[in-house]
Amino acid sequence: MLLPLLQLGDSALPIGGYSHSWGLEAAVTRGLVADPPGLEHWLRCWLQYSAGPCEGVVVAAVNRACLAGQWQVAGEANELLSGSLTPPTLRSASQQMGEQLLQLAGVWQWANEAVAALGDAGSGPWHHAVVFAALAAAAGATPVEALRVYLHQAALGVLGAGVRAIPIGHTHGQQIMARLHPLLERLADDLSGRDLETAGACCPAYEIFCHEQSRLYSRLFRS
Repeated sequence: MLLPLLQLGDSALPIGGYSHSWGLEAAVTRGLVADPPGLEHWLRCWLQYSAGPCEGVVVAAVNRACLAGQWQVAGEANELLSGSLTPPTLRSASQQMGEQLLQLAGVWQWANEAVAALGDAGSGPWHHAVVFAALAAAAGATPVEALRVYLHQAALGVLGAGVRAIPIGHTHGQQIMARLHPLLERLADDLSGRDLETAGACCPAYEIFCHEQSRLYSRLFRS
């Protein structure tokens, strides 16, 4: 494994991911996710029908383009996500995390050229998936490797939110994560070759949860 890619995939990066539940908090409040099996089911559905087909395809396509020196694709992908992430909470979270990751990468020597290239490719705010993909290319990752790490980091973020919001024990959380590995590998293999134009997901119920989360009377997370 490439060491810069390990750094990029660290779930503890200070980019604000800890403050988001990606709609899970609303599902917990409704009682739809109340235990470890429920959380695992939520995560599997989220990865397969939302995060993977949308942000996951963007990560692989942008990574592939950046490796080929086609940095303008990053700007195109950023515009696509701004239009595809319709819940304001999701769109704002994606942009906030992207901008914070870009700022953090500015102090990583191995990422300097990628940060500069993104600046030339378009204007922000930059979405997290796009910045992640560009930095993964700078780290030397292939599209499959970049997507595996991205989906793993994304799953850890939602899993961490579930541990706090349900709540469940960390042991249960790690058991769920271990069972997700085959799914993450399959999704990376299936989605890594798709074109940018195919990125997108249609999950109306999930979007409703994301809207509801912003209106909860009392909440732990920003999204």
